[in-house]
Amino acid sequence: MSIKKFFTGVIGVFMLLQFYALGEIIKSKSGDGLIIYKVEMDADEVVQVLKASLEAQQITLVDTTNPTAPLSNNIKIFPDFDKLNVSYIQNFLITSITTLYKIFTVDPNGMVLSPWVVTIYQYEDDDYTYIVRTKSSTLLKNTKHPEVIKAVQEFEKRVDAAIEDLL
Repeated sequence: MSIKKFFTGVIGVFMLLQFYALGEIIKSKSGDGLIIYKVEMDADEVVQVLKASLEAQQITLVDTTNPTAPLSNNIKIFPDFDKLNVSYIQNFLITSITTLYKIFTVDPNGMVLSPWVVTIYQYEDDDYTYIVRTKSSTLLKNTKHPEVIKAVQEFEKRVDAAIEDLL
């Protein structure tokens, strides 16, 4: 083994250990298509830092939404909608111009993926905030356009890098 490969491996292990010491990716009980991060920080702080981190990764925040608004606006119909005691939840709708270009110029059907959704939520009396993103590259499993899956995977890496800045 060359010295370069050895040190590259050691640095990689160190970075991985450092990552897991500061935050964690948790195993999803919701399915293989979700990546869930657990961050020891209040949701309000997460939102502010994540916005800046996404921007640094050249990812555009298109909009923010409250995905539970239709439920809370119809509390008479759905009186137990908040039984999970989620005190904060917000969706970030995000995109990337370069990723869109790489998809649209090859397969316009792939545009259904944009905008991508990143959800931020926190339970009542919890010191942790959870950040969830879809693993949309799994939807492209049998694509005939490897350029599209490559573009989406590159985008997902940038989203992960923005989230990992919080950990």
